[in-house]
Amino acid sequence: MDALAITLHLTVQTERSSRRLAFALAARMLTHSENKFARFVTWVSFIGLALGVMVLTVVINVMNGFDGELKSRLLRSIPHVTIADATVQDPVFAAAQQIEGVVSVHPYFQGLGAISVGAQVQPVSLYGVDETGLESLSYLADTMRQGSLSDLAKDANAVILGAPLARYLSLAIGDPVVVMVMETRADSVAPKLLRFTLVGTFELGAEPDYSLAIVNLQRQSSGGWQALGTRGLQVQLDNPLDAPQVAAELMASVRGLAVDSWVSEYGELFDAVQLEKSMMFLLLLLVVAIASFNIIAGQTMMVNDKRASIAILRTMGAKESLIRQIFLLQGVCVGLLGTFIGLFFGLLAAFNINGILRVMESVTGRHLLDGSFFVEVPVLVIPGDLALIAIMSCSLCLLSAWFPARRASLLDPVEALH
Repeated sequence: MDALAITLHLTVQTERSSRRLAFALAARMLTHSENKFARFVTWVSFIGLALGVMVLTVVINVMNGFDGELKSRLLRSIPHVTIADATVQDPVFAAAQQIEGVVSVHPYFQGLGAISVGAQVQPVSLYGVDETGLESLSYLADTMRQGSLSDLAKDANAVILGAPLARYLSLAIGDPVVVMVMETRADSVAPKLLRFTLVGTFELGAEPDYSLAIVNLQRQSSGGWQALGTRGLQVQLDNPLDAPQVAAELMASVRGLAVDSWVSEYGELFDAVQLEKSMMFLLLLLVVAIASFNIIAGQTMMVNDKRASIAILRTMGAKESLIRQIFLLQGVCVGLLGTFIGLFFGLLAAFNINGILRVMESVTGRHLLDGSFFVEVPVLVIPGDLALIAIMSCSLCLLSAWFPARRASLLDPVEALH
């Protein structure tokens, strides 16, 4: 037993010594190679890899920020789950209130119309709520530019518009607002004019600023609203992303009702944003791949330059695994160092992207976000994305370093010495 323990101890010590020797030789060859061009190619690969990872990190974090802001702004202002033709007396009202994550359940109206001011006509989406529904719109209180949400509850003929829409139509608080809608009758459809008074404006920084008009449900009866659009119950959730699951649960619990979620209308938009993010990730990953594959060129030249040294090490008893470790460590060191330096400067640039854009604006006289809903570039760091970038980059570098390392380990010492 003692002999076995001694053997294992010596084996472990030998392996440790072999790793330390491989690392020392790899570091010396990387920094003191006689072939300056090979070193130049290696360091160019390192710089290219770091820049590629940095750009990839900045772009992905900024795209995450835009995606998060879009979801936050848009999903706060639209119904999460709708139950058409349902009322508070129906069993589905109580069933919806029992679901975990439900913030509020209240009646709503949604329809299409057009605001007419002089010669200007602007299509809008009419959204009607009662006093209970106004509580679910509490997020709008922070975005109100004029008036307040309570003004809508006080006046049955009140309307709240997006501030950009009100400016476009030259409307001020207290001005009359005429909305033309299509009323469904027994056997025909006819236009109808609804007259409101503007009592407030909001600005979310999203598409509803130009297309949403919030009105009071008390203006007319349920049947009157039913003839102008969709009338039913609206379910607001703590997490809007759970809307498809909640809609499916409601359909299963109370059959025969038309239950829908925001995904049916806006799902394709967010799928397109996700697809764009994936395509940008793949395209920029190609830049990282090109930089990492340049390691093959640098390491191959290094192997050719060190043929005699490799042959001498082999004749002195060095195993193929030691030679392979030496050149593999060189590529891995370049890859790891380039990846993590790229991640560091990428995060640094992402967190300071707005300062960088202000400098560019002072030089060019134009801001990148001019004409958009955003004042500043949003940044959202997702650790999973950073881990994916690091894993993909290091894997490509390891793959690139493997081929020259394998070639070095298979080098015939006799041929190399002659």
